[in-house]
Amino acid sequence: MKVLIVGAGGQGGPCASILARDPETSEIRLADVDIVIAEKVAAKIGSTKIKTYKVDATKSAEVENIAKGVDVVIDLVMPWMATNVMRGALAAGANYVNTAFDTPFWDEFTEGRPLTLDKEFREAGLTALLGCGMAPGFINVVAKMYCDRLDTIESVKIRLGKKKTGGGPYDDIIKPWNPGWAPIQALKDCADPPICFADGKYERVGAYDGIEEWQFPEPVGKLLVSHHSHEEPYSFPANIGKGIKYCDFKYYVAYHPAALVSLGLASDKEVEVRGMKVKPIDLVAAVLPKAGNAFLEEDPSRFAYNDAHNYVSMVAEIIGAKDGCRKTFSIHCPNMTVPGREIFDLFGTALVNVALPVVTGARQINDGAEKGVIFAEQLDPENFIKRMMGTGYPYKWDVTES
Repeated sequence: MKVLIVGAGGQGGPCASILARDPETSEIRLADVDIVIAEKVAAKIGSTKIKTYKVDATKSAEVENIAKGVDVVIDLVMPWMATNVMRGALAAGANYVNTAFDTPFWDEFTEGRPLTLDKEFREAGLTALLGCGMAPGFINVVAKMYCDRLDTIESVKIRLGKKKTGGGPYDDIIKPWNPGWAPIQALKDCADPPICFADGKYERVGAYDGIEEWQFPEPVGKLLVSHHSHEEPYSFPANIGKGIKYCDFKYYVAYHPAALVSLGLASDKEVEVRGMKVKPIDLVAAVLPKAGNAFLEEDPSRFAYNDAHNYVSMVAEIIGAKDGCRKTFSIHCPNMTVPGREIFDLFGTALVNVALPVVTGARQINDGAEKGVIFAEQLDPENFIKRMMGTGYPYKWDVTES
């Protein structure tokens, strides 16, 4: 398999590192608008499979030129650039996969319109797989696997919570907020009105609507969660079928972004300050800690501490019926980067929570999948899990059935 990775940032490095150790991958083209970053990532990995390129992901012709001859294009730039990269992959005759999506697909779901480029990819005999990271992505695949065990689906609720220990008791209030990736996009996700699928139809809700306490497995424990602008409530109801009536995604309420949103500081509408026009969100982004490149900065000496003190918990609650009896599956997916040392020794990085699912999706569509624009829950889940765990990845999730 020959692969082009567009975007050498926080996920591009882990993705290239995993593929460099994949015996089925013969060539990796690592492209970024900043060629220096791509070269640093390639140097750290040290694989002869990797060649670096400079590309502007907003220009489809540049993507097409670099993608000629590859089997799959893995898109790891901002979601709003997706259609540009998709067009480049299509023109080059390559399959395509990304980890997140938004415009124009969100509106197309809610308005019942055909998906952009679906017809073109189908006619070309190619697959464009959207939203195949951790969430959306891995959680969609696992949820679909349990939905397949039911005759009808009443609801699918997805929850994501995080907790850090080991610091001061008020660090989540007084320490600077660092989302770990593009600050503007992370803040916009908190501020944008989310979609909730209720009573069999899409409906827009307000930022931080639907706030409730959710009991995550320990040590994350009970957290406030609320509706959050995310992909799952768009694609999952459209693709899962079985009479589904309700689907949402709720994220834990982090104090910093909640305060910024409530104060109007996540707005991209200009305000006048001492005679100058300023977008509040630009001001916030200017003073927030920069995301950096987690792959280049990854420190193996911190693995033991991170394993013991940084917790991530994803939960999918699926309610439906089997043979006329009501059934509930509660699926708990803990931190996907633990145990750090073991994962690092296997892939050259422990940062696999997003990268390993997208690599798995790339391999799966390269070997054959439904043509056109598809989503993670449309993949064969048993095949996906077999491929992912077949790498030696030491991961387990828990399921409670009632």
